[in-house]
Amino acid sequence: MNKQRRAFSMLVAIFVIMILSLVASYIFYANSTTAKVGQLQYQREQAMLLARSYTEYAVLAIQGHNRVANNDCVNEIDTDIGANPAQGQGFRVIVKISYIGNQKYIQNCGAKTAQLADPDITDPTKPEDTLMAIVDVYVKYKDIQHQGLNNAGNNIPWHTYHRRSLQKIWENLEKLLV
Repeated sequence: MNKQRRAFSMLVAIFVIMILSLVASYIFYANSTTAKVGQLQYQREQAMLLARSYTEYAVLAIQGHNRVANNDCVNEIDTDIGANPAQGQGFRVIVKISYIGNQKYIQNCGAKTAQLADPDITDPTKPEDTLMAIVDVYVKYKDIQHQGLNNAGNNIPWHTYHRRSLQKIWENLEKLLV
């Protein structure tokens, strides 16, 4: 009888150890998944902030660029932020700018323009005398915890956050027509 109790106790102990190890492995899995989701959420929020910042930067670049003297417009801004975005260490920011406005303002801006009627410029508050820019900001980043990570980061897919905005460009109109 005593041997049967010990055998039964041994089986119960093994069963309890198996159940506890399954529970522990589930807890570790849940914690690692939560950490990964937290990291991706952090990266996405950083991308959102960068997109807002680069929208404002694009407007400043447009306002500071003399389209008449340079005979062109600011159409694209590209930059990398961080050590190496291709390996998951930072962000790649691409800003594409298209223009909407009076033909006198955007005649040198290339094909990505929508030209409005060409009235006499007398009142800069009228819609036909307004210069606007469509600013598309793409912030790309890679998940640094991705399972397919190799030394070059080639197996990691890019995540892209896109922000589009229509910006009214305020500037001295006389400067444009000189």
